[in-house]
Amino acid sequence: MVPFKDNGHLSDRQKNFNCLSSARIAIERAFGLWKGRWRNIIDCLPMVTLEKISEYLIATCVLHNICILKDDLMDFNEIRINEQGIHRGTLLSGRMADGNAKRQTIMNNLIMRNN
Repeated sequence: MVPFKDNGHLSDRQKNFNCLSSARIAIERAFGLWKGRWRNIIDCLPMVTLEKISEYLIATCVLHNICILKDDLMDFNEIRINEQGIHRGTLLSGRMADGNAKRQTIMNNLIMRNN
């Protein structure tokens, strides 16, 4: 979801939504970096049991965090956003109004956080 543009007149609900939206974007970026770094390894591993899958994922998360601690960072721009090469922000015509309506509904249903 796209955050509301802050033109100085945001309601408390819109500010609350933007805060959560920013957190979501940071989390998506972290997962994108992790997937980009370990995609080739994960694609080659035999994913046959749930136990093994979780072990592979945990192992790559630990290795990823070690890489970050050692300043072995990747350029996020080099990572494909998805398999079709569609980048964030690409909108199909007629979908913007639907997206705005969904954003409004989510904003109205969020629990307000204490400032």
